[in-house]
Amino acid sequence: MSNVIEKVIGLIKEEELVSLTQELIRIPSVYDPLDENANEERVAKHLYEKLKQMGFETYIEEVAPKRPNVIAVLKGDMPGKTVLLEGHTDVVMPGDESKWKYNPFGGEVFDGKIYGRGACDTKGNLAASIIAAKAIKDSGISFPGKIILCIPVDEEGMMTGIKDFIRRGWADDVNGAIICEPVDNNICLDIKGAMRILVKVKGKMAHGCMPYAGINPNIGMAKVILKLKELEKKEKERLGCHQYLGYPSITPTVVMSPSNGKGQLNVVPEDSLIAYDLRTVPGQVEEVLIGQIEEIFNKLKKEVENFDCEYEVIEKRPCVSTERNNPIVKAVEKAYTKVTGREPFYNGVPGATDGTFLRAWKGIPVVVIGAGEREIPHQRDEYVSIEQLVETTKIYAASILNFLYEKF
Repeated sequence: MSNVIEKVIGLIKEEELVSLTQELIRIPSVYDPLDENANEERVAKHLYEKLKQMGFETYIEEVAPKRPNVIAVLKGDMPGKTVLLEGHTDVVMPGDESKWKYNPFGGEVFDGKIYGRGACDTKGNLAASIIAAKAIKDSGISFPGKIILCIPVDEEGMMTGIKDFIRRGWADDVNGAIICEPVDNNICLDIKGAMRILVKVKGKMAHGCMPYAGINPNIGMAKVILKLKELEKKEKERLGCHQYLGYPSITPTVVMSPSNGKGQLNVVPEDSLIAYDLRTVPGQVEEVLIGQIEEIFNKLKKEVENFDCEYEVIEKRPCVSTERNNPIVKAVEKAYTKVTGREPFYNGVPGATDGTFLRAWKGIPVVVIGAGEREIPHQRDEYVSIEQLVETTKIYAASILNFLYEKF
Protein backbone atom coordinates (compact mmCIF):
# COMPACT_ATOMS: atom_id res chain seq x y z
CA MET A 1 0.00 0.00 0.00
CA SER A 2 2.83 2.37 0.87
CA ASN A 3 4.34 1.88 -2.60
CA VAL A 4 1.02 2.72 -4.24
CA ILE A 5 0.74 5.95 -2.27
CA GLU A 6 4.34 6.88 -3.08
CA LYS A 7 3.67 6.32 -6.77
CA VAL A 8 0.59 8.56 -6.73
CA ILE A 9 2.18 11.29 -4.61
CA GLY A 10 5.14 11.32 -6.98
CA LEU A 11 2.80 12.44 -9.77
CA ILE A 12 1.66 15.55 -7.89
CA LYS A 13 3.44 18.51 -9.46
CA GLU A 14 3.63 21.89 -7.76
CA GLU A 15 3.56 23.75 -11.08
CA GLU A 16 0.31 22.09 -12.16
CA LEU A 17 -1.30 22.78 -8.79
CA VAL A 18 -0.28 26.44 -8.76
CA SER A 19 -1.39 26.91 -12.36
CA LEU A 20 -4.86 25.46 -11.71
CA THR A 21 -5.29 27.56 -8.58
CA GLN A 22 -4.36 30.68 -10.53
CA GLU A 23 -6.80 29.78 -13.32
CA LEU A 24 -9.64 29.50 -10.82
CA ILE A 25 -8.79 32.75 -9.02
CA ARG A 26 -8.64 34.61 -12.34
CA ILE A 27 -12.25 33.68 -13.11
CA PRO A 28 -14.27 35.80 -10.65
CA SER A 29 -17.09 33.81 -9.05
CA VAL A 30 -18.59 36.23 -6.57
CA TYR A 31 -22.36 35.86 -6.43
CA ASP A 32 -24.33 39.11 -6.43
CA PRO A 33 -28.11 38.89 -6.99
CA LEU A 34 -28.07 42.50 -8.23
CA ASP A 35 -25.55 41.75 -11.00
CA GLU A 36 -26.53 39.17 -13.63
CA ASN A 37 -22.88 38.62 -14.52
CA ALA A 38 -21.77 37.95 -10.94
CA ASN A 39 -22.15 34.20 -10.46
CA GLU A 40 -20.27 30.90 -10.63
CA GLU A 41 -21.19 29.99 -14.22
CA ARG A 42 -17.88 30.83 -15.93
CA VAL A 43 -15.65 29.03 -13.44
CA ALA A 44 -18.01 26.03 -13.36
CA LYS A 45 -17.97 25.69 -17.15
CA HIS A 46 -14.19 26.04 -17.14
CA LEU A 47 -13.88 23.23 -14.59
CA TYR A 48 -16.36 21.04 -16.43
CA GLU A 49 -14.27 21.19 -19.60
CA LYS A 50 -11.01 20.83 -17.68
CA LEU A 51 -12.17 17.73 -15.80
CA LYS A 52 -13.56 16.21 -18.97
CA GLN A 53 -10.18 16.69 -20.66
CA MET A 54 -8.50 15.02 -17.67
CA GLY A 55 -10.63 11.94 -18.31
CA PHE A 56 -13.18 12.18 -15.52
CA GLU A 57 -16.83 11.24 -15.98
CA THR A 58 -18.13 14.79 -15.69
CA TYR A 59 -21.54 16.41 -15.12
CA ILE A 60 -22.81 19.98 -14.89
CA GLU A 61 -26.18 20.63 -13.22
CA GLU A 62 -27.87 24.00 -12.85
CA VAL A 63 -28.99 24.76 -9.31
CA ALA A 64 -30.35 28.20 -10.25
CA PRO A 65 -29.93 30.35 -13.37
CA LYS A 66 -26.20 30.68 -14.16
CA ARG A 67 -25.31 28.79 -10.96
CA PRO A 68 -24.26 25.23 -11.88
CA ASN A 69 -22.74 22.50 -9.77
CA VAL A 70 -19.98 20.41 -11.33
CA ILE A 71 -19.56 16.74 -10.44
CA ALA A 72 -16.66 14.55 -11.55
CA VAL A 73 -16.49 10.81 -11.01
CA LEU A 74 -13.57 8.40 -11.15
CA LYS A 75 -14.59 4.75 -10.91
CA GLY A 76 -12.33 1.96 -9.75
CA ASP A 77 -12.22 -1.40 -11.48
CA MET A 78 -13.69 -3.39 -8.60
CA PRO A 79 -16.54 -2.88 -6.12
CA GLY A 80 -15.86 -0.89 -2.99
CA LYS A 81 -16.61 2.22 -0.99
CA THR A 82 -17.36 5.69 -2.33
CA VAL A 83 -15.35 8.68 -1.13
CA LEU A 84 -16.37 12.28 -1.76
CA LEU A 85 -14.16 15.38 -1.90
CA GLU A 86 -16.01 18.71 -1.82
CA GLY A 87 -14.82 22.22 -2.63
CA HIS A 88 -17.06 25.13 -3.64
CA THR A 89 -16.63 27.55 -6.54
CA ASP A 90 -18.17 30.71 -5.08
CA VAL A 91 -16.16 33.34 -3.23
CA VAL A 92 -17.11 36.36 -1.15
CA MET A 93 -16.92 39.91 -2.46
CA PRO A 94 -13.49 41.56 -2.40
CA GLY A 95 -14.77 44.84 -0.96
CA ASP A 96 -12.85 47.96 -1.94
CA GLU A 97 -10.38 46.59 -4.50
CA SER A 98 -8.24 49.73 -4.28
CA LYS A 99 -7.25 48.68 -0.76
CA TRP A 100 -5.80 45.38 -1.94
CA LYS A 101 -2.04 45.23 -2.40
CA TYR A 102 -2.49 42.39 -4.91
CA ASN A 103 -5.13 42.14 -7.63
CA PRO A 104 -8.00 40.20 -5.99
CA PHE A 105 -8.53 38.29 -9.23
CA GLY A 106 -4.92 38.16 -10.39
CA GLY A 107 -3.67 34.96 -8.79
CA GLU A 108 -0.28 36.59 -8.28
CA VAL A 109 2.55 34.61 -6.70
CA PHE A 110 4.85 36.34 -4.23
CA ASP A 111 7.14 34.93 -1.55
CA GLY A 112 5.75 31.40 -1.82
CA LYS A 113 2.10 32.43 -1.65
CA ILE A 114 -0.74 32.67 -4.17
CA TYR A 115 -2.83 35.81 -3.66
CA GLY A 116 -6.41 36.54 -4.64
CA ARG A 117 -10.02 36.20 -3.58
CA GLY A 118 -10.67 32.52 -3.06
CA ALA A 119 -6.99 31.54 -2.92
CA CYS A 120 -7.54 30.25 0.59
CA ASP A 121 -11.34 29.87 0.65
CA THR A 122 -11.40 27.64 -1.20
CA LYS A 123 -10.11 27.60 -4.77
CA GLY A 124 -6.66 26.46 -3.69
CA ASN A 125 -8.11 23.48 -1.85
CA LEU A 126 -10.51 22.77 -4.71
CA ALA A 127 -7.52 22.65 -7.05
CA ALA A 128 -5.75 20.36 -4.57
CA SER A 129 -8.66 17.90 -4.60
CA ILE A 130 -8.69 17.83 -8.41
CA ILE A 131 -4.92 17.35 -8.72
CA ALA A 132 -5.02 14.60 -6.06
CA ALA A 133 -7.73 12.68 -7.93
CA LYS A 134 -5.95 13.27 -11.26
CA ALA A 135 -2.74 11.81 -9.83
CA ILE A 136 -4.62 8.64 -8.87
CA LYS A 137 -6.08 8.43 -12.37
CA ASP A 138 -2.77 9.12 -14.11
CA SER A 139 -0.96 6.52 -12.02
CA GLY A 140 -2.93 3.74 -13.71
CA ILE A 141 -3.32 1.85 -10.43
CA SER A 142 -6.24 -0.47 -9.82
CA PHE A 143 -8.42 0.64 -6.95
CA PRO A 144 -11.75 -0.39 -5.51
CA GLY A 145 -14.81 1.82 -5.22
CA LYS A 146 -15.40 5.28 -6.54
CA ILE A 147 -14.14 8.85 -6.13
CA ILE A 148 -16.59 11.74 -6.47
CA LEU A 149 -15.51 15.37 -6.74
CA CYS A 150 -18.40 17.60 -5.69
CA ILE A 151 -17.89 21.21 -6.81
CA PRO A 152 -20.98 23.15 -5.74
CA VAL A 153 -22.12 26.75 -5.85
CA ASP A 154 -23.35 28.96 -3.02
CA GLU A 155 -21.42 27.65 -0.02
CA GLU A 156 -20.88 31.25 1.06
CA GLY A 157 -24.63 31.89 0.82
CA MET A 158 -27.56 29.59 1.55
CA MET A 159 -25.69 26.42 0.52
CA THR A 160 -28.17 25.69 -2.27
CA GLY A 161 -25.45 23.88 -4.22
CA ILE A 162 -24.83 21.07 -1.73
CA LYS A 163 -28.55 20.81 -0.99
CA ASP A 164 -29.24 20.30 -4.70
CA PHE A 165 -26.40 17.77 -4.92
CA ILE A 166 -27.98 15.76 -2.10
CA ARG A 167 -31.53 16.04 -3.45
CA ARG A 168 -30.43 14.67 -6.83
CA GLY A 169 -29.16 11.51 -5.13
CA TRP A 170 -25.42 12.02 -5.60
CA ALA A 171 -24.70 11.46 -1.91
CA ASP A 172 -26.81 8.32 -1.55
CA ASP A 173 -23.93 5.84 -1.70
CA VAL A 174 -21.16 8.01 -0.25
CA ASN A 175 -19.37 6.33 2.67
CA GLY A 176 -17.08 9.17 3.71
CA ALA A 177 -16.41 12.78 2.76
CA ILE A 178 -13.45 15.15 2.88
CA ILE A 179 -14.48 18.81 2.98
CA CYS A 180 -11.77 20.94 1.40
CA GLU A 181 -11.76 24.12 3.48
CA PRO A 182 -8.97 26.30 4.94
CA VAL A 183 -8.29 24.98 8.44
CA ASP A 184 -4.47 25.05 8.40
CA ASN A 185 -4.46 21.30 7.69
CA ASN A 186 -5.93 20.60 11.10
CA ILE A 187 -8.19 17.55 11.18
CA CYS A 188 -11.60 18.97 12.04
CA LEU A 189 -14.40 16.63 13.11
CA ASP A 190 -16.72 19.14 14.81
CA ILE A 191 -18.60 21.81 12.85
CA LYS A 192 -20.41 24.64 14.59
CA GLY A 193 -24.11 25.03 13.85
CA ALA A 194 -25.78 28.19 12.57
CA MET A 195 -29.18 29.81 12.54
CA ARG A 196 -30.16 33.01 10.73
CA ILE A 197 -33.10 34.95 12.12
CA LEU A 198 -34.75 38.15 10.90
CA VAL A 199 -36.52 40.24 13.55
CA LYS A 200 -38.82 43.09 12.61
CA VAL A 201 -40.08 45.57 15.19
CA LYS A 202 -43.11 47.53 14.00
CA GLY A 203 -43.71 51.20 14.68
CA LYS A 204 -45.58 54.18 13.30
CA MET A 205 -44.09 56.93 11.14
CA ALA A 206 -44.02 60.48 12.48
CA HIS A 207 -42.16 63.75 12.12
CA GLY A 208 -38.89 63.80 14.04
CA CYS A 209 -39.98 66.95 15.88
CA MET A 210 -43.17 65.22 17.06
CA PRO A 211 -42.07 61.68 17.99
CA TYR A 212 -45.06 61.39 20.32
CA ALA A 213 -47.29 61.25 17.22
CA GLY A 214 -45.70 57.96 16.18
CA ILE A 215 -44.18 54.82 17.64
CA ASN A 216 -40.39 54.57 17.36
CA PRO A 217 -39.47 50.96 16.48
CA ASN A 218 -35.81 51.59 17.28
CA ILE A 219 -36.61 51.81 20.99
CA GLY A 220 -38.12 48.34 20.85
CA MET A 221 -35.24 47.08 18.73
CA ALA A 222 -32.74 48.32 21.32
CA LYS A 223 -34.59 46.23 23.92
CA VAL A 224 -34.41 43.20 21.62
CA ILE A 225 -30.65 43.59 21.19
CA LEU A 226 -30.05 43.88 24.94
CA LYS A 227 -32.28 40.91 25.80
CA LEU A 228 -30.67 38.65 23.20
CA LYS A 229 -27.26 39.70 24.49
CA GLU A 230 -28.39 38.51 27.93
CA LEU A 231 -29.51 35.20 26.42
CA GLU A 232 -26.10 34.80 24.76
CA LYS A 233 -24.39 35.37 28.11
CA LYS A 234 -26.60 32.76 29.81
CA GLU A 235 -25.89 30.20 27.10
CA LYS A 236 -22.14 30.80 27.37
CA GLU A 237 -22.31 30.32 31.15
CA ARG A 238 -24.46 27.20 30.79
CA LEU A 239 -22.37 25.48 28.13
CA GLY A 240 -18.87 26.80 28.73
CA CYS A 241 -16.17 26.79 26.08
CA HIS A 242 -16.23 23.76 23.76
CA GLN A 243 -12.79 22.21 23.29
CA TYR A 244 -12.82 22.72 19.52
CA LEU A 245 -15.70 25.08 18.78
CA GLY A 246 -15.43 27.69 21.50
CA TYR A 247 -18.51 29.51 22.80
CA PRO A 248 -21.96 29.78 21.24
CA SER A 249 -22.90 33.23 19.98
CA ILE A 250 -25.93 35.37 19.13
CA THR A 251 -24.71 38.17 16.88
CA PRO A 252 -26.67 41.07 15.36
CA THR A 253 -25.16 41.61 11.91
CA VAL A 254 -27.42 43.85 9.81
CA VAL A 255 -29.80 46.59 11.00
CA MET A 256 -32.17 48.43 8.66
CA SER A 257 -34.58 51.15 9.71
CA PRO A 258 -36.90 51.29 7.89
CA SER A 259 -36.79 47.76 6.53
CA ASN A 260 -37.63 49.02 3.04
CA GLY A 261 -36.72 52.28 1.36
CA LYS A 262 -34.45 54.94 2.82
CA GLY A 263 -34.49 56.48 6.25
CA GLN A 264 -34.41 60.20 6.88
CA LEU A 265 -32.97 62.17 9.79
CA ASN A 266 -36.24 63.90 10.61
CA VAL A 267 -38.57 60.91 10.24
CA VAL A 268 -39.49 58.30 12.84
CA PRO A 269 -39.39 55.08 10.77
CA GLU A 270 -42.34 52.75 10.47
CA ASP A 271 -40.30 49.67 11.35
CA SER A 272 -36.84 48.33 12.11
CA LEU A 273 -35.30 45.10 10.85
CA ILE A 274 -32.33 43.26 12.32
CA ALA A 275 -30.58 40.12 11.10
CA TYR A 276 -29.13 37.74 13.66
CA ASP A 277 -26.40 35.17 13.06
CA LEU A 278 -26.54 32.51 15.78
CA ARG A 279 -23.73 29.97 16.11
CA THR A 280 -24.50 26.84 18.08
CA VAL A 281 -22.48 24.16 19.85
CA PRO A 282 -23.27 20.69 21.22
CA GLY A 283 -25.82 20.95 24.01
CA GLN A 284 -28.00 23.48 22.23
CA VAL A 285 -31.27 22.40 20.62
CA GLU A 286 -32.51 24.65 17.84
CA GLU A 287 -36.18 24.39 18.79
CA VAL A 288 -35.42 25.16 22.43
CA LEU A 289 -33.31 28.18 21.47
CA ILE A 290 -36.06 29.50 19.20
CA GLY A 291 -38.53 28.99 22.05
CA GLN A 292 -36.33 31.05 24.38
CA ILE A 293 -36.18 33.87 21.84
CA GLU A 294 -39.94 33.78 21.36
CA GLU A 295 -40.42 33.96 25.12
CA ILE A 296 -38.24 37.10 25.21
CA PHE A 297 -40.42 38.74 22.56
CA ASN A 298 -43.61 37.81 24.43
CA LYS A 299 -42.26 39.36 27.65
CA LEU A 300 -41.27 42.53 25.82
CA LYS A 301 -44.81 42.85 24.48
CA LYS A 302 -46.01 42.96 28.09
CA GLU A 303 -43.24 45.18 29.46
CA VAL A 304 -42.66 47.73 26.67
CA GLU A 305 -45.45 50.07 25.62
CA ASN A 306 -46.58 49.57 22.00
CA PHE A 307 -43.97 46.87 21.40
CA ASP A 308 -44.88 44.75 18.39
CA CYS A 309 -42.50 42.41 16.60
CA GLU A 310 -42.35 39.40 14.34
CA TYR A 311 -39.49 37.07 13.45
CA GLU A 312 -38.55 34.55 10.80
CA VAL A 313 -35.97 31.77 10.92
CA ILE A 314 -34.52 31.84 7.41
CA GLU A 315 -31.84 29.15 7.79
CA LYS A 316 -30.96 26.34 10.19
CA ARG A 317 -27.66 24.49 10.07
CA PRO A 318 -27.20 21.99 12.89
CA CYS A 319 -24.00 21.45 14.80
CA VAL A 320 -22.48 18.17 13.60
CA SER A 321 -19.65 15.87 14.61
CA THR A 322 -17.87 12.76 13.34
CA GLU A 323 -16.38 10.16 15.68
CA ARG A 324 -12.62 9.71 15.74
CA ASN A 325 -12.83 5.97 15.18
CA ASN A 326 -14.68 6.37 11.87
CA PRO A 327 -12.85 4.88 8.84
CA ILE A 328 -12.67 8.21 6.97
CA VAL A 329 -11.05 9.82 10.01
CA LYS A 330 -8.57 6.97 10.34
CA ALA A 331 -7.75 7.26 6.64
CA VAL A 332 -7.03 10.99 6.91
CA GLU A 333 -5.04 10.57 10.14
CA LYS A 334 -2.81 7.95 8.54
CA ALA A 335 -2.36 10.08 5.41
CA TYR A 336 -1.51 13.17 7.44
CA THR A 337 1.21 11.37 9.39
CA LYS A 338 2.68 9.74 6.27
CA VAL A 339 2.84 13.01 4.33
CA THR A 340 3.96 15.35 7.12
CA GLY A 341 5.77 13.06 9.54
CA ARG A 342 3.78 14.69 12.35
CA GLU A 343 1.01 13.56 14.64
CA PRO A 344 -2.40 14.92 13.61
CA PHE A 345 -3.67 18.11 15.22
CA TYR A 346 -7.41 18.13 15.88
CA ASN A 347 -9.65 21.15 15.80
CA GLY A 348 -13.16 22.31 14.93
CA VAL A 349 -14.75 24.53 12.31
CA PRO A 350 -16.23 27.78 13.70
CA GLY A 351 -18.47 28.24 10.65
CA ALA A 352 -20.87 25.87 8.94
CA THR A 353 -19.63 24.08 5.80
CA ASP A 354 -21.26 22.08 3.02
CA GLY A 355 -20.25 19.09 5.11
CA THR A 356 -22.90 20.16 7.63
CA PHE A 357 -25.68 18.99 5.31
CA LEU A 358 -23.87 15.84 4.18
CA ARG A 359 -23.64 14.84 7.84
CA ALA A 360 -27.04 16.11 9.01
CA TRP A 361 -29.18 15.03 6.05
CA LYS A 362 -27.43 11.84 4.95
CA GLY A 363 -25.43 10.73 7.99
CA ILE A 364 -22.19 10.77 5.98
CA PRO A 365 -19.08 11.01 8.19
CA VAL A 366 -17.10 14.11 7.25
CA VAL A 367 -13.58 15.37 7.87
CA VAL A 368 -12.74 19.00 7.19
CA ILE A 369 -9.11 19.56 6.23
CA GLY A 370 -7.36 21.97 3.91
CA ALA A 371 -4.60 24.52 3.38
CA GLY A 372 -4.84 28.12 4.52
CA GLU A 373 -4.56 29.90 7.84
CA ARG A 374 -7.88 29.93 9.64
CA GLU A 375 -8.12 33.73 9.96
CA ILE A 376 -7.28 34.53 6.32
CA PRO A 377 -10.62 33.78 4.57
CA HIS A 378 -12.71 36.84 3.62
CA GLN A 379 -9.88 39.28 4.37
CA ARG A 380 -8.11 41.63 1.96
CA ASP A 381 -5.04 40.16 0.25
CA GLU A 382 -6.25 36.63 0.87
CA TYR A 383 -3.53 34.07 0.17
CA VAL A 384 -2.56 30.44 0.47
CA SER A 385 0.92 29.01 1.03
CA ILE A 386 2.12 26.98 -1.94
CA GLU A 387 4.12 24.66 0.32
CA GLN A 388 1.08 23.92 2.46
CA LEU A 389 -1.15 23.51 -0.59
CA VAL A 390 1.20 20.85 -1.98
CA GLU A 391 1.11 19.13 1.41
CA THR A 392 -2.70 19.24 1.34
CA THR A 393 -2.84 17.71 -2.13
CA LYS A 394 -0.69 14.79 -1.00
CA ILE A 395 -2.84 14.33 2.12
CA TYR A 396 -5.97 14.22 -0.04
CA ALA A 397 -4.48 11.62 -2.39
CA ALA A 398 -3.20 9.41 0.43
CA SER A 399 -6.50 9.76 2.33
CA ILE A 400 -8.49 8.61 -0.70
CA LEU A 401 -6.30 5.56 -1.18
CA ASN A 402 -6.27 4.68 2.52
CA PHE A 403 -10.05 4.90 2.68
CA LEU A 404 -10.75 2.89 -0.47
CA TYR A 405 -8.12 0.18 0.07
CA GLU A 406 -8.04 -0.43 3.80
CA LYS A 407 -10.37 -1.74 6.46
CA PHE A 408 -10.12 0.23 9.70
